[in-house]
Amino acid sequence: MGSSGAGKTTLLDALSQRKTIGKLEGDILMNGKPQPGSFRRITGYAEQMDVHNPHSTVREALRFSAQLRQPGSVPDEERFQYVEHVIKLLGMTGIADCMVGEPESGEGISLEERKRLTIGVELVAKPKILFLDEPTSGLDAQASYTIVQFLRRLAAEGQTILCTIHQPSSTLFEQFDRLLLLVRGGHTVYFGDIGHDAHALINYFEKNGGPQCPPSANPAEYILDVVGSSTEGINWPEVWNASPERKASIEEIDHINNIRQHDPSANDTSEDDDRKYARLLPYQIQLVTRRMLLANWRDLQYNLVRFALQIVSALTLGFSFIKTGNGVQDTQNKVFALFDCAVLSVLVINQVQPQFLRQRQYYGRESSSNQYGWEAFSFAIIFTEWPFAIMANTLFFVCFYWLVGLNSIGQRTIYFYLMYQLLGIFSLTIGQAIASFCPNDIVASMVNPIFTAMMALTCGVTLPRRAMPKFYRSWLYWLSPYMYFIEGAITNDIYKTSIRCRGGEFFHFTPPLGSSCGAYAGGFVGSFRGYLENGADTSRCSFCPYSNGQQYYGRSSWSYSHRWRNFLILLGFTCFNIFFTIFMIRIYKVNKR
Repeated sequence: MGSSGAGKTTLLDALSQRKTIGKLEGDILMNGKPQPGSFRRITGYAEQMDVHNPHSTVREALRFSAQLRQPGSVPDEERFQYVEHVIKLLGMTGIADCMVGEPESGEGISLEERKRLTIGVELVAKPKILFLDEPTSGLDAQASYTIVQFLRRLAAEGQTILCTIHQPSSTLFEQFDRLLLLVRGGHTVYFGDIGHDAHALINYFEKNGGPQCPPSANPAEYILDVVGSSTEGINWPEVWNASPERKASIEEIDHINNIRQHDPSANDTSEDDDRKYARLLPYQIQLVTRRMLLANWRDLQYNLVRFALQIVSALTLGFSFIKTGNGVQDTQNKVFALFDCAVLSVLVINQVQPQFLRQRQYYGRESSSNQYGWEAFSFAIIFTEWPFAIMANTLFFVCFYWLVGLNSIGQRTIYFYLMYQLLGIFSLTIGQAIASFCPNDIVASMVNPIFTAMMALTCGVTLPRRAMPKFYRSWLYWLSPYMYFIEGAITNDIYKTSIRCRGGEFFHFTPPLGSSCGAYAGGFVGSFRGYLENGADTSRCSFCPYSNGQQYYGRSSWSYSHRWRNFLILLGFTCFNIFFTIFMIRIYKVNKR
């Protein structure tokens, strides 16, 4: 216990191996030996913030923890029986099949029930020590009393509990056995038994110069007032360092460590003691992937927005460029329709990032207790999105392709379908890749335009490659994934299709007197491109600059023969995004303590 800034949570993080920032010095011993590699797994840590997957039920959350943290030698039936025992112990039998939900939405279980679930998730691992960081924080008096009474019952059953608490009421304070009292800076003021009605604790302060404690006073408030008051002129950390109570505590600790170090039974270690995770990686991947798939399936709002986004975008584009023909402007419209397909993938990027960051938050809490590793989370967070993305992309394709009037030849249609599916997966993976190095969705949304604007501006549609500055067209053009999609989609659609000019799309000129249009310009047109609409006319010639799709994109570097090359390059970009995301998940510190 201690005032704010006394270092309670810092000490708890250090003891439980959760500290990730700063430098730790000294020894932390368990049974007279350094903490084993499995320490975080065989101990429980109920954090102050109750972070749970909102789309899991109470029973599913507890089973998930039990399956991953209890040793692999324990049968699932035994695990699940113990989960049911913990549910009864938590008093959550009536809500065991309720969704956890999110407190902000008002749906799901209450705050006090979420706190009990936080403790239960740790209990199902059968921890040797249960750490709790201010378990009554944010709760009212009745809920706080319920939680502390529950902890008291656990202690009565033999569970070792170490928790921090800020300023408990007298009713709560009398439930605890021993106290480590800290002041600002992490200095110890008292460590020992509290005693009946806190007599041992109060006597210590009164005999060392503290004021008398009124009979009706809350002992917790009394000692905090005493150590926080500077009017007495007493340096309580120095008093403790010179006290016989401190000497007795040090002797007791040395005695315990000496016994443990020379006790053969205490030195016996199980084969699981140095294993970081209780279960092997394939099992971790299976369980984490299954839970994440189920959570995505149950997230109705996320899925409806995902599908609605593709349908509305497809219909908007489709009706904007409905039933394009084979004129010059129609061909240009096809180019911009396919360009818009690529640019609208920005919406997918913005949509997937909040989901990625939420899942990373759950992973941060669960990985701190060594439930599963970054490999399992990486596989699950990346590949569980794909089935839903493929369904959404298929809806876009069905609504868009024939509405615009793109090429209906079978192999051309299949190529576009595969290319758009790959573009959708690419957009999903680049969104996750950006989010993987961002602390929150606000920062991610600020970083997105750097990548999306570059890809859109240098893909060769808004600014042709030959019009770009040499410095940019020599490398930036080739780094735009959108270019490969658009080149593949455009050449796939208009290759070997005829282009017929309409009305104002013709260029008109007058041939020399006595010469026909064909005689005057036929040789030029034949060696260049386009066609003459009226070769026999002698008064007014009509020239169309394109006669087929190859001529339309012929001045660029695009080629129909690049279709599958472009598909593979876009696949390469997608793979790079996946590996980058995995790398960032591996090195990014989720919980910075």
